[in-house]
Amino acid sequence: MLVRDHMSSKVITVARDCSLADARALLQKHRFRHLPVLHKDRLAGIVSDRDLRGAAPAKKTVSEVMTAKPSVIAPEAPIDEAARLLRSLKVGALPVVEGPRLIGILTTSDILDAFVQLCGVGEPTYHLLLSGGDGKEVKWRVRRVVDSQHGDLKWLYRNPRAGTVHLRVRATNIDDIVAGLEADGFEVSTILSPTLPRRA
Repeated sequence: MLVRDHMSSKVITVARDCSLADARALLQKHRFRHLPVLHKDRLAGIVSDRDLRGAAPAKKTVSEVMTAKPSVIAPEAPIDEAARLLRSLKVGALPVVEGPRLIGILTTSDILDAFVQLCGVGEPTYHLLLSGGDGKEVKWRVRRVVDSQHGDLKWLYRNPRAGTVHLRVRATNIDDIVAGLEADGFEVSTILSPTLPRRA
């Protein structure tokens, strides 16, 4: 999964001399939290709703409150690298650049959407918790069982410290997969079925 596949390519930008009031209005209108700032068609900075809210009364233009020379990411970067960068920098968005040109923006919401898709929780899948899966061949054994029952293994995580294996599977008949795993020596202690989000 690449940044290019999950970034927003229709980017609303502002100039450095844009007034703070106009920048606020743009954020509210489009329900964004970040605006890239351009100067002569080059990325000069980025301004967030937090920057605007915290601006001193004497500040009048975006250039006075923006983050100049922000960290950027390339469109061909892996999405997990973008997640690591957002986390380590403690920022909510990364401008996406190709050479000197701004071609998109990637936000924490885009990252969450990508991981929901990657993990398979956006579709009907099952989360299984297994134990008794010691050894280096655990992943191969699980995949063999799931494949033999025509399931789709979305992801697998082995926790050697706890001696457990977590996996998410898309399957027509989860009971056949569970039976196959148990026949292979695993103990299936938890099966979380597909659920729809609940409203409070």
